Amino acid sequence: MDRNTAPRIKCNPIKGRRPVLQNLACHELKIDHGYQRAIDNGQSKQLIARIARDWDWAMCQPLVVAERSTAEDELFVIDGQHRLAAARLRGDIYELPCVVVRTNGIEAEAAMFRQMNGTRQPLSRLDLFKAALASGDSAARALSSAIAAAGLKLATHTNNASWGPGVIGNIGSLSKSWKSPGPAATSLALYVLGAAWRGQPLRQSGTLFPGILAVCADELKKNARLTAESEEIEMLAEMVGEAPQEQWLRDIHMVRADNPGLVFEAASQRIFRKAWGELMAEFAGEAA
Repeated sequence: MDRNTAPRIKCNPIKGRRPVLQNLACHELKIDHGYQRAIDNGQSKQLIARIARDWDWAMCQPLVVAERSTAEDELFVIDGQHRLAAARLRGDIYELPCVVVRTNGIEAEAAMFRQMNGTRQPLSRLDLFKAALASGDSAARALSSAIAAAGLKLATHTNNASWGPGVIGNIGSLSKSWKSPGPAATSLALYVLGAAWRGQPLRQSGTLFPGILAVCADELKKNARLTAESEEIEMLAEMVGEAPQEQWLRDIHMVRADNPGLVFEAASQRIFRKAWGELMAEFAGEAA
């Protein structure tokens, strides 16, 4: 055996027959409501309308259809009823690509439906951002540039235990903050985060960033011309970096313990705003 050949896994026998790819008329396809999810709710209606309005064949994956072993050989959609509903809503799409499998009835179809929907791995926010970046999305590119300008790097995976220094993965909160309070506050907060713990892993950035962002946004309201070189931002970075990340995290946990129901974001904002307010009061007292 070739030593470079990867060992094969032990596999179970293949089940069923190989499916057939066909273009099937929309009017032939049926829905069995015995196992299918309801699509008469507001969220599904919005999804169907969006698919219908912006129909793109490149985004239309083949439907999974069961050819039920009956006298009529009926065709039931196992996966893809939103696409089918959208095609019917348009009125100008008469056939859809379908992967057709032979089944013995509703029990087998329901088992397939459950397995398909139970084993799907949803895309992480990191995966979605990387896709947006690769597609040329302007907001994603601008945020990526701000991350790099702060001396930080976006994680390539979600296992923060193996992140190196300056790697962050809280892309969900970053994308949210880029919209509000906006790029200026987000860029300053990224700078502070990178400058405070330069050369250190930033595994708690998702919890600590909202508090830093809140202070930066507050200061921008007072002075819209603030930059990373401004005295206030340099003082903020120094204040943040004086305590280990773990200490800030403990303080946030203590606030949440004293205030049941308080989310991490609000607790982080409270802790950093309090520390910044105390520093400014102390600074004002010395100046006087």
